[in-house]
Amino acid sequence: MEVAVADTTECKKDLTIEVDADEVKAEFEKSYQAFARHAKVPGFRPGHVPLAVVKQRFSKDIKDGVLEQLLPNALQHAILDKKLRVIGSPDISDVNLSEGQPFRFKATVEVLPDFDLHNYTGLKLTKPIARVTDEDVDRVLENWRHSAAQLVPVEDRPAQDGDSVSVNLIGKYVEPAEEEDLKAEDVVIQLGGEGVQAEFNENLLGVKTDDERQFRVAYPPDFSSPGLAGKTLDFTANVVAVRREELPTLDDDFAKEIGGAGDTLAELRDNVRGNLERNAEAQAERRMRESLIDELLRDYDFSLPDTLVERQASELLRELAYAMLNNGVPAQSIREMNWDERRGQARVRAVRDVRAALVIERIAEAEKIEVTDDEIETEIARLAEARGEAIEAVRARLTKEEALSSIENRLRHQKALDAIIKSAEVTVQEVTETQTETQTMPSEAPETLPQPDQTPEQS
Repeated sequence: MEVAVADTTECKKDLTIEVDADEVKAEFEKSYQAFARHAKVPGFRPGHVPLAVVKQRFSKDIKDGVLEQLLPNALQHAILDKKLRVIGSPDISDVNLSEGQPFRFKATVEVLPDFDLHNYTGLKLTKPIARVTDEDVDRVLENWRHSAAQLVPVEDRPAQDGDSVSVNLIGKYVEPAEEEDLKAEDVVIQLGGEGVQAEFNENLLGVKTDDERQFRVAYPPDFSSPGLAGKTLDFTANVVAVRREELPTLDDDFAKEIGGAGDTLAELRDNVRGNLERNAEAQAERRMRESLIDELLRDYDFSLPDTLVERQASELLRELAYAMLNNGVPAQSIREMNWDERRGQARVRAVRDVRAALVIERIAEAEKIEVTDDEIETEIARLAEARGEAIEAVRARLTKEEALSSIENRLRHQKALDAIIKSAEVTVQEVTETQTETQTMPSEAPETLPQPDQTPEQS
């Protein structure tokens, strides 16, 4: 067999493959014999059909069978012979198969890029960790108080900043015009609340129950709800009720009501501080690993296979859609998003993810990093606990979805990063700006840096 390789790009190669005529002839002979044994032809007993009749009646089926045998075997041998790390499915063209002649065809394949591994030891890294202050603890407790607040009807005064106003809304599309009005009943709007459009705050401030207000809202192009982004509506708001928050007293009774956080306010504060400190540590670790990725990739600019980049971009978009659904964004609004624009943004991140995965995989090879069965089982147990499922059920699903290799690749990726960090010079830097988010208890450390769906492997 003869194989010629031509580079189309750094990650794409054209293979021209030729199989010897003798091998082609032998495969045709095997196919003839198989058909002769089993062919059913009127006037002949099974197994006694003349070869000439078999060739005449089943020529196309025979040729297709020979092709199915020769092509994949020849392609696999060519890939192994040329030591190509192929990904994805090959593009086959110019197939030329005739009995008594060499079998020729072309295959265009994507391959993993070849690059030199640069130094990755002794890197200088900074781990910026946020200092948890009393104000941070107070902010969490205050958020919890608001979450536990009772809404009490307001009857002796107009609505003021901080009140919750329930309204029945009818919105008429002005620009662009829509056939159907937007209608929503008993919409609760917290005046002055985060994310509330200024027009709602201005026009509902000072209302009482049964009041009616009319006003126009021009939503910005980047508004969080895709169905309203960039549109202008004339609203009629009929006030159903005005309510104010009645906050619980921050005392030992409040601490007990939280549940599992301590029996006294002092214990609750200590628990909150501990959660914030653990979260700050986890965020600092994540930011350090992000900076490590940036530092590693600084010396690399090799080409990437489109298959891997598009696969990772699709995975990022899928994660975005699931996150939006989980956050209560209507499915219709998600469908109306400009997904072409989102894919362009996702592709930028995908390029970084794929390049990082390739570099770190090479480092894992250099460090001879392996993942044990026990480590995989520990990760499955962690996933099961996080999802509230039985370990056996999670393992069975991962096996069915062929996702165990993905877990192995992710753990191998993390262990490689651990090895790089272990050899690095890490400076812990305390920062005053806290980047903690409002928490529920108990808090859970965030996941490590998201990885591509699969670490590239040789096909």
